[in-house]
Amino acid sequence: MKRNRRAIFVLTLLPMAFFLAFTYWYQGISEPLTAEEVSRYMNIIESQPQNPGGRHKIPALRDFLENDDGKPFYTVNLYKYFDQATYQDAQMSNVTGREAFDRFTRVMVPLLIQHASHPIFGSNQMLETLTGWDRLVIVRYRSRRDIADIFASSEFAEASKHKWAALEKNERMLVQGVHIPELFIAAIAITIVWSLVAFCIRGSGVRIALRTSGGVN
Repeated sequence: MKRNRRAIFVLTLLPMAFFLAFTYWYQGISEPLTAEEVSRYMNIIESQPQNPGGRHKIPALRDFLENDDGKPFYTVNLYKYFDQATYQDAQMSNVTGREAFDRFTRVMVPLLIQHASHPIFGSNQMLETLTGWDRLVIVRYRSRRDIADIFASSEFAEASKHKWAALEKNERMLVQGVHIPELFIAAIAITIVWSLVAFCIRGSGVRIALRTSGGVN
């Protein structure tokens, strides 16, 4: 019985250890970017080929990184696609704007995940006749350091040709405020804690029963 209880205890601790490690990675403990880091990132980004490259608004991006608070943030992104993609290489333009943007997404989403960031909402139901936009996407970033890492990557710079071939126009809005822990993280924590409590209560009950029956001296 002791061996079984030990195995149960280990199996209970393993999910808890995984949960704590995941939470540490996902939430992050990020210090604000230093002036040296900002300069390094901006030098890399500005040196990237701009054909088309990221097409960043350099002064605005520098100000955004210089005012880092080390906290997660969200972007609200609005997209309007070209009917036909507008690649610099005309031979690549035999796809729709949406199809070209999907090519960009296949690169961007893995980059986001590598940095504990991800889309949290997306919708094509934008009523174009009323809003003028085809798609709304809200993305959660772990920190400004993470978005700088993504922008500075060669993968992002290369994939941007698909983004700009796809988009007739786009808007990005920053949303930042008090961050409430995600519901699924709270649910996992409650489940693990409850499992541990149940295990301890069960163990105590077994010991009491054995003592009462004379099974434990």
